Amino acid sequence: MSEHFHIHGKEPDIPGHLHGKARHGLTKEMLSKIKDAPGLIYIERQIHDDAIVISGSLSIRFEATDLDACVAECLEAAAREIKERNGIVGHIKTSVSTSSTSMISVTDEEAMIKHSTISRARITLAAIVFMIDPIDAENIIRKTLSDIRARLRPEK
Repeated sequence: MSEHFHIHGKEPDIPGHLHGKARHGLTKEMLSKIKDAPGLIYIERQIHDDAIVISGSLSIRFEATDLDACVAECLEAAAREIKERNGIVGHIKTSVSTSSTSMISVTDEEAMIKHSTISRARITLAAIVFMIDPIDAENIIRKTLSDIRARLRPEK
């Protein structure tokens, strides 16, 4: 079993690209913080017998959209690309957790409710694929998370 990881992003306190097997001396707490940084894509690859197991995560702020449909479309595109390269998809699954903020205030007797237009999502992905180059599989999953991020980013 081999293990490999990548982190891609452009946050001020985090290098643009971390890559390697030794995790560059990062502690578990440091790695966890990096994995949760908004906008960063974290990818980890392992090989189990003939299976290539890719884990990935992305935390992002987004404006109102059909998040589940967006994620589903991007996963379908990943499955198609794996099949186009003669790979086999065991499964590609995601877990999506979201949070949003509302402010409720009373100045006399009547409550005023204001909802934020921005929500947060944590997308965790697991893919098990076969018969494809491990680096190609990793790149497809990274592109999938990158596509999700691009589609969800608020317009500036």
